[in-house]
Amino acid sequence: MPSQRWRSLSKIKWPLIGVVVIGLGILLGYLICSPEMNGLTISILVISAVLLIIVNNPLDGILIWLIFASFIEIWINIPMGAGIPDLTFSRFIIVFVAIFMLARAATGKFQFARIGLTEVCIVAATIGIMMSAPLSVNPRGTIQTSITLRFAPLAMYFFTKNLVRNKEDLHRLLLAGVIFGSAAALYAIYEHTTGNILFLPENVSASDLWVEYSEHLRILRGLLGRSSNFARVLTSSIPITFYLFFEKRSIARKITLVGMLAIQAYGLFLTYNRTSWYALLISLFIIQFFYPRFRKVFFFIVFAVAIVLWATWEQIDESAVVNERVRSEVSTLEGREVRWEAGYNMWRAKPIRGWGFDQYQRESWRFRTDGGQGNIYAIENDYLHLLVASGLIGFLPYLLFILTPLVNSLRLSFKARRPDWSGFIKPETLTIYWGTILSFIIGSFTQIQTQPIVLMLPFALAGAVVGTHEHWLRGPKAKKGLSRPESTQDG
Repeated sequence: MPSQRWRSLSKIKWPLIGVVVIGLGILLGYLICSPEMNGLTISILVISAVLLIIVNNPLDGILIWLIFASFIEIWINIPMGAGIPDLTFSRFIIVFVAIFMLARAATGKFQFARIGLTEVCIVAATIGIMMSAPLSVNPRGTIQTSITLRFAPLAMYFFTKNLVRNKEDLHRLLLAGVIFGSAAALYAIYEHTTGNILFLPENVSASDLWVEYSEHLRILRGLLGRSSNFARVLTSSIPITFYLFFEKRSIARKITLVGMLAIQAYGLFLTYNRTSWYALLISLFIIQFFYPRFRKVFFFIVFAVAIVLWATWEQIDESAVVNERVRSEVSTLEGREVRWEAGYNMWRAKPIRGWGFDQYQRESWRFRTDGGQGNIYAIENDYLHLLVASGLIGFLPYLLFILTPLVNSLRLSFKARRPDWSGFIKPETLTIYWGTILSFIIGSFTQIQTQPIVLMLPFALAGAVVGTHEHWLRGPKAKKGLSRPESTQDG
């Protein structure tokens, strides 16, 4: 009887499948059109699709995170109930990539790289920043921000260190950074040209935003929040684009990368952010000393720009950019000294644990040295921001996290030139990392980092370039013991 029933059902299996598919389509359409359920439905669909990608290759999940997080982070959200942090796009990827890495390690298909000082600093910095929550104006918000803005970008180093296994993986990661940088630059060009502001958080109206530097210059406010965030992202992606241009042999790919480079350069110009302009110039100037192939292009670009400036100097000299930004009497440090001195004095008063987040806006008037009596809204220095808010407990591990890969990269640069070197990076690859991390370090002196992607790009590069080769600094036994059985296809 069961066999006969099965044969009867098998004769109508395709109509049954059609009915099920149509029913699911109707249900999905209803849920998406429902104002109460559309956001949750889309979030579940996106997270389910990304889950399938992570199951196939965890590294692909990291690449998707880099490219899409800034566009959809505020929209992809699954509520987890009272007292439990919501499952956002970034948190989902962190959790499930970690789960599948552990699952593969348990089956012998994956082996974690040896834990180093950098990973210890990731945990210590996150805990140190969270310890300031009881002192903060919004304790729960401080914990959530610590996870989203600090732990998630710091964890990017750990993931790329373990998941990038060869040159192909590295180039895929670099290409993801270039794609996002180009997409951000395209958006900057769009917003500057049309005046339309997209990708705003909920309950934020474009009409309420300050969008003008001056009468003639606009501030970018969509997607990444401010022009300075666009500028910091582009100072990270432009050196990477140069590197991929030299590494790719295909003429079509080279032309594509030149186009991306032009878009990113124009997008950086439209940010009107002088700190990032200076940081990129310093970065490229240092790179050309250690990257012979780039040196020729660098001097050609300098020569071409000099010719263009000479030929069009009268128009440039009268432009709003030159008069209102380049020649502005207000320098990149003007007005910040007062903010920084007040922050430094606050930190000296409570150097170990700090004051808690958002206390600077309430207490800074007591520590001003310029005679002013009012509180200062923003400290505009990411290092002082962490010192004041979390003290040395939160700041020192974060600083060590930045400096440790930088020191290791200097040591690796000597080993990479030896005849016995068999790593998948070259000395030139380390040079690009130096340029990117230097731009990030300089940029952090004149603003508080408020967008995770600004930290994610340099930290991902640090893990993929330096973290993957830390075992070369531990001697022959450590190198011999590093066995990674997982194939390229497995990530």
